Amino acid sequence: MTTPATTPDSIWRLIGLARRAGKMVFGSEAVERSARSGKIQLLILSGDAGPNTTGRLEQVSRVTQIPILVVSDRDSLGRWTGKSQRVVAGLTDQGFADRLQALAANETEIK
Repeated sequence: MTTPATTPDSIWRLIGLARRAGKMVFGSEAVERSARSGKIQLLILSGDAGPNTTGRLEQVSRVTQIPILVVSDRDSLGRWTGKSQRVVAGLTDQGFADRLQALAANETEIK
């Protein structure tokens, strides 16, 4: 998995909008549980996540067939979602997920 150098502001703004709309789940365990129950449409992982977190999220992605969007770092993901740092988030709305994937197609890695 490669780490993107930067994540465009358009992606961050859409992530922030999804958070304000209540369409996100945060934290490794909550995201994993929601993904396995079919509530997550897109997994979001910071590029500086640890190997254990990354491996676990990749496994969840393989099992559930949910794509992963890798964003630049935990500080930025946290700032755009209202916390100091966040490593993992899950997007529950298909419309937001589709739009994020379209925006990210050339800028970040989608698995």
